[in-house]
Amino acid sequence: MDAIQILDKGKFDLTTAIEYYEQDDYLEISKINDLNFQECRLIFKRLSDKIGRNNPDYIINCRTIKEVVENLFSSKAFDYNSIKNLVNVDFNEYIDYLEENSLDVSIVRVENEIPYELTFDYILESVTKCENRIESGDYSGAVTSAKTLVEGVCKEILNKFLDYNSNEKTDLPILFKKVREKLNLDPKDPKLDNSLKDVLTGLIKIVNGISEIRNKTGDSHIPRYKIDRHHALLVVNSAKTVSVFLFNSFEYQKEKGNINIEETKNKVN
Repeated sequence: MDAIQILDKGKFDLTTAIEYYEQDDYLEISKINDLNFQECRLIFKRLSDKIGRNNPDYIINCRTIKEVVENLFSSKAFDYNSIKNLVNVDFNEYIDYLEENSLDVSIVRVENEIPYELTFDYILESVTKCENRIESGDYSGAVTSAKTLVEGVCKEILNKFLDYNSNEKTDLPILFKKVREKLNLDPKDPKLDNSLKDVLTGLIKIVNGISEIRNKTGDSHIPRYKIDRHHALLVVNSAKTVSVFLFNSFEYQKEKGNINIEETKNKVN
């Protein structure tokens, strides 16, 4: 969908939720998917400066449709019709602007493919941080979150093994090396196909690069140079590729019995 279609759907979803809220039908509100509304929020934030107005409070402060209707109905200054009209006016202003100027707003989404059962909450949060920071223009912050993602995934896997000391402070390249050793992913292993060795060698360079570029451009240090959007996207997507590969490798090795399942199954994180 283009930006106008996204906003049209968002307006429909919100006004429908307002009707359900007026009828005390909270179950129907919960059935409305929040993903489209979250894209609406991104479009509002992208366009607010161009339109020359501040975004509505419910766009800034609310992440779900349920939160929006609760926020709007919490004000005694508005009745049902006023609230519905308010949403229509707000959305129509942005839709009109896009139509009148023949514009669209691209939304870059970084898909999360990491299996939920093997992740810490903070790992999942780091994925969201990557997405939010890219969209808000905080590219150095996105790089930091990307490194946090790979680092967290490595620690999550290593914590499955009883011989891993989680208190040991190690940098990302060393963590990645330890994970590769546990998962039989050494590019020097003569049993591995040469093409796979090349890929593994490439992943090592990617992880080293993520660690180094974070040190130079991440928001937890004084940046040595400013990173651009397309470079930040490259780092984020590379981090996700490494993370997904590690988790899939862990599951594969466990199913094949190539790693000691007895060590992993009783260690709950």
